Amino acid sequence: MTHVQEHLQESLFYEVVVKDREGLEIFREEGPSHSLTELWNKIINAHARQSTNTIKDTDGVDRTVGQYFANLKANAGIGTTSYGIRVGKGNTPVDISDYALEDPVSEGTGVGQLSYQEMQHTSPTETPPDCSFSIWRVMFNYTGSTVSGIREIGCYVVMGSWYGLAFRDVLASTVSVPDGGAMTVTYTIKVTA
Repeated sequence: MTHVQEHLQESLFYEVVVKDREGLEIFREEGPSHSLTELWNKIINAHARQSTNTIKDTDGVDRTVGQYFANLKANAGIGTTSYGIRVGKGNTPVDISDYALEDPVSEGTGVGQLSYQEMQHTSPTETPPDCSFSIWRVMFNYTGSTVSGIREIGCYVVMGSWYGLAFRDVLASTVSVPDGGAMTVTYTIKVTA
């Protein structure tokens, strides 16, 4: 007789890697994420019920979100920061009701900014009893000086006509990206049967 697990387990992991202009790794942090926000379950619930839920967008405004085909979309292009993986300088502990990064780093080449590249992803991989996929984004520093104080990471997603925060993590230590360097943030979502 085959043993059947009584419930599925969903898990989220992150990895942050910083490299200098020569491509040498100067920082790495990885670990389990504890940060799926309420948005995640509310959108899945809206789809399952074919109904709506009220969810705060990234501006803190309550929005009625239903079963839109683009919900949870995170495939942002170069320079797009309204959705996709973002980094910030906030250090407030993660809370289930988080709706935005506390202090997001903006797109650009000015002081304290990063150049956000196109989101990347893998196809789901099945390795019984697990099924997982990863999404990641590279951010380059073309400012002429070090961008320091980065402490939070997260992923904004499409929710209907608005944008919301699907997950957020506060890193164990502050990260700096040297001029000409790059920061890569990867999230891996896994379901175990």
